[in-house]
Amino acid sequence: MTGSLLKDRVAVITGSTRGIGRAMAERFAREGARVVVNGRQPADALAAAADIPGSIGVGGDMSELANIEALVARALAEFGRIDILVNNAAISRRSAVTRVSDAEWDEVIRVNLTGPMFVTRAVVPVMKRQGGGVILNVISGAGTVGTPGFSSYAASKGGLVGLTLTWAKELDRFAIRVNALSPSALTDMMRQLPAEMLGPMEERLADPADVADVALFLVSDLGKTVRGQIVSAGAGPP
Repeated sequence: MTGSLLKDRVAVITGSTRGIGRAMAERFAREGARVVVNGRQPADALAAAADIPGSIGVGGDMSELANIEALVARALAEFGRIDILVNNAAISRRSAVTRVSDAEWDEVIRVNLTGPMFVTRAVVPVMKRQGGGVILNVISGAGTVGTPGFSSYAASKGGLVGLTLTWAKELDRFAIRVNALSPSALTDMMRQLPAEMLGPMEERLADPADVADVALFLVSDLGKTVRGQIVSAGAGPP
């Protein structure tokens, strides 16, 4: 399906070389968006962008300030604006609470929570100058209902919920809408779950393309009245 819901809008999607992020990049492009595809490895970002019309690929870990500055600068140099930011990049580590190492904790929080904070901090001034924009944070049921064995991941996603609710109130007066999307889709991250947890809900999990449709609603004018909400896509906690 193609359309014009995002015609001429520029969308930055972190962690969009595969999975849900890739599905969103493809869906937004089909609706007319010019997409900045991002992944940790530049080669992966370039390869994904080559398959998505109207997109560019910018590699780099979005928890590193220099990479964030380079991504924003490239987006503005190529397209002149940023209308949509999707904070999707994330990692997950499975460890019982007594086995969570200092290194694991620091890495997951840095990528999943500090990264979105830094990217948003860099993009908001651009959106303010433009007169508005949309920010969508990809969270997880791990951060709202909990998932045993994923303390660091749950903490990072719970923190992102708090940032979503805070930014929605703080940025509304600048015509910047902020929401969170909580997907339950069969991705590489979901496959880390123990079989006894994944099995009962596997048939109810959404396809990444279905999640992308929900994201499209939230970032387009179809969702213009939705602010400060956590929207679920798929069934069952990740």
